[in-house]
Amino acid sequence: MTEKQAIKIDPKISIIVPVYNVEKYLEKCIDSIINQSYKELEIILINDGSIDKSGEICNYYSKKDNRVLVIHQENQGQSSARNNGLNIASGSYIGFVDSDDWIEPDMYKTMIDLALVHDLDIAECSIDVSGKKKNEIDKRNIEIETVRNAIKRILKTTQFSVCTKLFRKSVIANSRFLLNRTSEDALFVVNNIPKANKIGFYNFPFYNYRPNPQGTTKSQYNLKRFDDAISSCFFVKERLMPLATNSIESSLSSIDHELITEIKGFLLRELMFHYKMLNYNSTLDHNYIHRKRLKQLINDNYFKGENQDFYLRLAYYLSVNSFEVVINLNKLKHRLFKTNPF
Repeated sequence: MTEKQAIKIDPKISIIVPVYNVEKYLEKCIDSIINQSYKELEIILINDGSIDKSGEICNYYSKKDNRVLVIHQENQGQSSARNNGLNIASGSYIGFVDSDDWIEPDMYKTMIDLALVHDLDIAECSIDVSGKKKNEIDKRNIEIETVRNAIKRILKTTQFSVCTKLFRKSVIANSRFLLNRTSEDALFVVNNIPKANKIGFYNFPFYNYRPNPQGTTKSQYNLKRFDDAISSCFFVKERLMPLATNSIESSLSSIDHELITEIKGFLLRELMFHYKMLNYNSTLDHNYIHRKRLKQLINDNYFKGENQDFYLRLAYYLSVNSFEVVINLNKLKHRLFKTNPF
């Protein structure tokens, strides 16, 4: 029996949840998964060395629901936890949920239906960060995309999160998350999305993101995070540019100039964000080494365009010291008016 025939008969979804010191939020997260309207689930909870009651909560749910599997491991980080979940996942499709977030009751029913009807390798939804009440689900918000168009959308929104995506297991195959990286989602998605034939996007926020200050991606800005982000955004460029210039798949018939522009624009936006962050956190770079490096990278990758950000233009034309003055004035303005600079 082929994989596609098996999927049509009994498509099990393996949902991988890395858990670390989230006793305050974990029950809501797990409840939102076990109460999904789609029941063919394998729920893999990986307790990554929690020192609170998270491990006990995981054990409770494994006794309550036989679809729940629990792995306890020493603290090794989110990527390691996800990889250990992937190692034992038996579903035909793979999903991910972070343990401080929660999902809407019909998320996986909607996404598996979308995947099966359109024979998708990846189904994706949008994400909610507001916590506000949602509107009715509108099926007109579905788009079936080519890989190139999906990449353009993801680059524009920078929505690389694996948690909004349902992957056909055979597509991600032996792929694993890189360890000790804060941009592991972007690297995983960029490695795997070119392998897909079709991608479906349902523009409805089935996934609810909780801004948790203790989370990996919400931690205080530091040089490790800076270095990781810069290397990751160049990896994104290097991995995707061949797809835009028709040097990966012979079936792609032309150079996609729009995608090339999106890739270059994404790189510049990332460089610009971290250039500003280093100026807002200048004690991390008191000798200007990192800012000079970023200034050079911005200059090397800059291109003129109608919609270029005002601060990006300033960063290109002004010296490092002059741009620092601009940011300091901006910091003063936001402090006076109590507004967010980003």
